Amino acid sequence: MDTPENGKTLDDALSHVGDWGLYQKRMVLLSFLACAGEGMHLITTIFTMGSRDFRCAVPGLLNDTYDIQNEAHARLINASIPWDSDKDGYSQCSRYKNSVNESAWETTNMTSVPTVSCSRWVYSSDVFASSIISELEMVCDRKLYISHANMMSMAGLMVGSITSGALSDLLGRKKSFLFFYWFHMVLAFCSVLATTIPTFLIVRFLVAATGIAFYMSIFVLCTEIVLPKRRVPAALGTNCGWVAGMMVLLLMAYLFRYWKTLQVALAIPLIPGAIGFFWLIPESPRWLLNKGRYSEAHKIMVDIARVNKRELPEKLLLQETDRQTTSEKSKNLEQNQQSTSGWKNLLLLAKSPVLAVRLAILSFSWAVNSMVYYGVTLNMGAIIQGDIYINFLILAVLEVLSYLMVIFVTRWIGRRIFYCLSVFVGGGACLVTILPIVFGYDTVWINVLLSNIGRFGISAAFGIIWLYTPELLPTPSRQSGIGLCSFIGRLGGMVSPYIATLDSVIDGPVGNCAPLLVFGALAVAAGLLCLLLPETAKRKLPETVEEAENIKR
Repeated sequence: MDTPENGKTLDDALSHVGDWGLYQKRMVLLSFLACAGEGMHLITTIFTMGSRDFRCAVPGLLNDTYDIQNEAHARLINASIPWDSDKDGYSQCSRYKNSVNESAWETTNMTSVPTVSCSRWVYSSDVFASSIISELEMVCDRKLYISHANMMSMAGLMVGSITSGALSDLLGRKKSFLFFYWFHMVLAFCSVLATTIPTFLIVRFLVAATGIAFYMSIFVLCTEIVLPKRRVPAALGTNCGWVAGMMVLLLMAYLFRYWKTLQVALAIPLIPGAIGFFWLIPESPRWLLNKGRYSEAHKIMVDIARVNKRELPEKLLLQETDRQTTSEKSKNLEQNQQSTSGWKNLLLLAKSPVLAVRLAILSFSWAVNSMVYYGVTLNMGAIIQGDIYINFLILAVLEVLSYLMVIFVTRWIGRRIFYCLSVFVGGGACLVTILPIVFGYDTVWINVLLSNIGRFGISAAFGIIWLYTPELLPTPSRQSGIGLCSFIGRLGGMVSPYIATLDSVIDGPVGNCAPLLVFGALAVAAGLLCLLLPETAKRKLPETVEEAENIKR
């Protein structure tokens, strides 16, 4: 058995200097903080684009307000704005073409009075003092821009994921992280300058792209600086930063109800990170070794040993370099080039009917998970009735619990069964939202309960699918397969905002539940399909296509 002194591998060196010492824990903390920043800004639209009650403004009344000020104000509204019985309030998108005299209210059939579309609106300030929706007037026939904004966020995630991987492999984890982090910070401040819908859509795309890009860079760096057996707690610590960011966002949104003030308040904490991360975050020693920069990797290992109060033999890493011949280095370079040929690696899966079917099921599951997760989260104010702040707090707590449950439960019942159960719970809870309507019950608190159960189930399923997917794919095609699944998953996220607006197409209580019904049906379908997949718990990772095909249920 090789000892660390032989300089066999980087893992041997990490074992020698402490694979879970103060240095690694500090790195997890830094990743936690960076991920918190990404979590704050990716889902900021929940509050900056918060849904506000509104109605048509009274024509000619420049100081009109949503709240009725006095009896004279009430008469003006009644004479100008029709009553919408379906929404139990004044019309949001149409007004009378001509004002109706008060004396004619009792003798005139008000449904026959001609109406026209509104050109001006007034908004309630009960929850938000101002939002992007009210400032850019994304209401009525412009309401679709809300879905466009969320879709642009999902498109940014997709592009950012691809760009981050390429730049990270080319320039290094640290440089990629710092570039996207600083770019993201500048965009966070500049977003308050978006005064038109096209500008806002572009900013949302770039914020999402840079956010996911620096998150992926720091996530990979964090997992590469620990041994494989420590990657689960390292990944869990990083992902919990996302939830911490949600908590900070909730507090800030509660304190600052004006969307521009909220945006600036969330951007300010990024400044210390832009300075501190430059000095505190190292380059990945694995990436440096892969690029042949052994002396730089050696310096980082010496620093790890110093912080962890261990000693590193002077030639530990350099011995490995000296033993490599020119032919071995050429062979390693050729293997690295082959490993980056994504299309060839995916072709290996496509040629195997068994693995092709499994990849298709996994891709569909990723798409559904992304669709439901972001559909419920980014459109929470429209889908889940009730206080948006309390609902958001519940979602954040449930997400933490789902992550913890994944860590413990998968040890006992495996991946496949637990994934299917999680998806069935999430999808089933969404589908059950139709029952209160059928039986005529008050649906507000029931929908809140069921939608949160659905979000809990899909969060757990999302955590499992990240573990399950690489365990089903062979080593030559593992990274490419995960990349394809993630890409298709983002496409599902891009569709979710439009599903979330089905209530604008379908009227009544059924329309309010329509998004959850679609999400639930797709989640249940994904769970049923995953029953066809084999169990992978306590199995070694398949190295070849043949080994992957031989994994049985």
